[in-house]
Amino acid sequence: MEELVNRAKNNDSDAFTHLILNIKRDLYYIAKSEINNENDIEDIIQETMIIAFLNIKKLKNNSFFKTWIIRILINNCKKFHKRKKHQSIDEDETLNKIGSMEVDLSNIEFQSFISFLKDDERRILTLHYYLGYTTKEISKMLNKKEGTICSKISRAKVKIKEKYKGEFY
Repeated sequence: MEELVNRAKNNDSDAFTHLILNIKRDLYYIAKSEINNENDIEDIIQETMIIAFLNIKKLKNNSFFKTWIIRILINNCKKFHKRKKHQSIDEDETLNKIGSMEVDLSNIEFQSFISFLKDDERRILTLHYYLGYTTKEISKMLNKKEGTICSKISRAKVKIKEKYKGEFY
C-alpha cells in the first residue's frame, strides 16, 4: 500500500484509484454509520476522495493513508450534519431510499440495531464490531485515547443491553 501512496503522491491517478478500491467498503460503511441517505453517502465519499487526492502530498507517513482518509471522511460527515442543521432539514428522517441491489442487508440491520445511540457511539461500534478495527486503530482514526474508545464501547453495550432487555430470549 505504501508504494501505491508514493505513486499517488507523484500524481499517478491509477495508484490513487487502487488505494480507494482497497478501502471503498470501509469508507461506505463508515459513512453509512453517520448518514442515512444513499445519495448523501455517495456525495460525501466522493468529496472525501477529491480532498484526499488534492492533499495526498501533505500526508507525511504513507502507512497512515487509511487512517488519514477515514479522518477526512468523518470530518466530512460532521460538516454534512452541520449543513443539514443550518438548512433546517429534519435529521430524524430514517426512511432510506435504497436504489441499489448491492446493499448489504446485514449492515442495514446493524445500523438499525444501534440507531438509538449517539453519533460517536454508532461510529465507534461500526468501526469496531462491523468493520473489525481494533480499539487502537479507532483511537488513531478518531484522534482519541484508546481508553476513551474502550469506555465508549462499554457504555454503548450497556445501553444496548438495557434497550433490548428481554427481546432476545
